[in-house]
Amino acid sequence: MLRRLVLVPFLVSSLGFLPGTDTVVSRLRYDVYFLASDALEGRRTGSPGARVAADFIATRFADLGLEPAGDHATFEQSFTFISGVRPGESNRLELTLPDGPRVAAAEEFTPLAFSASGTAQGELIFAGYGIHAPDLGYDDYAGLDVKGKVVLVLRFSPDGDDPSSRFQPYMALRRKAADARQQGAAAVLIATGPVAAKDTAPVKLSFDASFADAGLPVLSIATPLAELCFRGHGFTLAELQRGINERHEPASRPLGVAVSLAADVIQEPGTGTNVLALLPGSDEALRSQVVLVGAHYDHLGRGGEGSGSLAPDSNAIHNGADDNASGVAGMLEIARQLVQARPRRSVLFAAFAGEEMGLLGSQHLLQNLPVPRDSLVAMINLDMIGRLADAKALTLGGWGTAAEWPQVVEPLRAALGLAVAPSPGGFGASDHSTFYGAGVPVLFFFTGAHEDYHRPTDDAPRLLYPTMAKVVQLATAVVQEVANRPQRLTFQKVAEEEVGERRGYRVRTGVIPEFGYQGPGFKISGVRGGSPAEAAGLQAGDVVVRFGEREIRNIYDYMYALGDHHAGETVTLVVQRNGATLQLAVTLEAGGSGNR
Repeated sequence: MLRRLVLVPFLVSSLGFLPGTDTVVSRLRYDVYFLASDALEGRRTGSPGARVAADFIATRFADLGLEPAGDHATFEQSFTFISGVRPGESNRLELTLPDGPRVAAAEEFTPLAFSASGTAQGELIFAGYGIHAPDLGYDDYAGLDVKGKVVLVLRFSPDGDDPSSRFQPYMALRRKAADARQQGAAAVLIATGPVAAKDTAPVKLSFDASFADAGLPVLSIATPLAELCFRGHGFTLAELQRGINERHEPASRPLGVAVSLAADVIQEPGTGTNVLALLPGSDEALRSQVVLVGAHYDHLGRGGEGSGSLAPDSNAIHNGADDNASGVAGMLEIARQLVQARPRRSVLFAAFAGEEMGLLGSQHLLQNLPVPRDSLVAMINLDMIGRLADAKALTLGGWGTAAEWPQVVEPLRAALGLAVAPSPGGFGASDHSTFYGAGVPVLFFFTGAHEDYHRPTDDAPRLLYPTMAKVVQLATAVVQEVANRPQRLTFQKVAEEEVGERRGYRVRTGVIPEFGYQGPGFKISGVRGGSPAEAAGLQAGDVVVRFGEREIRNIYDYMYALGDHHAGETVTLVVQRNGATLQLAVTLEAGGSGNR
C-alpha cells in the first residue's frame, strides 16, 4: 500500500498545471483535474489508471486522519469480476457434408463471448433468422424439431438490420441463442448471410459485460462456410434468404449435414478496488450508527464496444470529469469539512469501483460492510454533480425514501439559495440503488445529463466549479444534519418509481436486477413498492431460474421472458431463496419503466 502511495506525488508533478487548493472551489477543481487527467486513461475498473485513482483517494483519506475501513486494516476493499473473455485452444468445428468431411479453419469460425464452453454434435437444422415471434405472425421454429440438434441461423431479420423493424427485439444474437436453447437446440451456428452483406467474416468475439453465458455453445461462422451446407439441395443460401426477406415467410429445414463442435471461451478475471474510510462519531451513544457517503470513481477507459460509451467507435480516453470525478471530489471535500467538525454519528466514506459495469463495487460493499448493516442510518450518493447551470435545479433522488428528507433538506437548501427538483424513488442507475434495495434511506445528488455524458468530451474544463461548490455545501450540511439529529431517519419504500422509460419492455414485474451476479439465473437486488413483484412476495436476494415456460440463466433471458407475455397475465416464477425453491405467481403490469 505505502509503496504505491508514494507514486502519487510524482504523478502529480508530471501532470503539469494543477489549480491551487486554498478554497473549496479550487480544491474541487484540483481533485477533478487530477482524476480526470489523460494520465489516468479513463479510470476503467481494474486498469492502471484506476489503481492510481484509488491510491490518490486513499492518500487523501490518510492525510485527513480518517481510519482505514477496508480489508486487513487498509483503505482498500478488493473484489473480483469478469473483465473480458478470449477464445481458448480447444475450439473446433467439423462438418460432414454430402461430398465429405470438412474441418473449419481457424479464420472461418469463432465462439461468441456469451457462448458456453462445451461440446455438441448433431444434425444441422437451418432455422432462418432464428426468430420465434408468434405475436407477429412469424416463427422460424414453427413445425421444426431442433431438440438435441445444431441450429444454423442468420444475423438480423427479414428486414435486414433496420433498427425500426418490428423484428428489432429479436435481432440480438443473445436473443437468437436463448430462443434456440428454449427450443431444445444443443448448439447454435450464426452466419451473416450473403444477401446485402457488408462483411461475410465471422462476427468478432466481443465481450458484452455480462457475467453469465447463454447456456449452450454458440459459434459464429463465415458466410462462405455456411453456404457449403446448402450444396446439393437445388437451392442456395442466398436464394432462401432472399425469399424469406421478400415474403416474410420462414424457410427452415434440415440440411442433411452432421456437425461436431467444441466451444472454448475463457473468462479473464479482473480486480476492482473500493476505497473506504471511517470517521468515528463524537457521541459515544450514537457513534455505532453510521451515515454512508459514497461516490464512484471509475469510468469507461478508452470506451469501445460494451463499455457504455456513446461514442463506441472512438478509442479516445473518456476522462469522466463529471462522471464521476466530480462526485469523488465532492466526497473528499465533505470528509475534509466533517473532520473539522466531527458529527455525533460515525460517517463511512466509500469511493466505489465498478459502478459503470453494473454497481459492482457498491454491491460488494453491501455484502461485506465493515459495520453492521442495521447500523446504516442513510446513504448519500454523489454522482455527476459538476454541471449545475444557474437556471437549473439540483436533482435529489430518493426524496421519498425517508419521511424526514423534506424537513432536513428544505431549510438547508433555502439558506444556500439552491433550487432542487426532488425525485421520490430510491432506485436508479447509480450506487444509492444498492442500499435502497436493502432498506436504507438514500439521497442522490445529481446535476443532470448533458451532451458530454459518456463521451470523450467529458473533460475537467467543462465543469461549473462555483455551482458545484454550492452542491457540495448542501451535501455537507445534509450529512451533518443526519449525523447529528437525535433520531434516525424513518425508511420508506416508495410506491411508484420514476426511473424513466425504456424501450422494449411491454410488461414488467417491478424488480431491480443485481447486475454483478455471476451465477446462473437472474438475481434480484430490490423490489419496487406497490409492484406485482412485491404483491407476489418476491424479495431482494431471490434468484429467478424460470419465468413461465422460459428457463432463466441470466439477465437477458429474464428480459426476453418479459417479451413473451402481456399485461394482465399471471405467470409462475420459480425462484431460489436461502437454499429453498419457491413458485410464486406474478400478475404482470404494463411495462415502459426502468424496472423489470
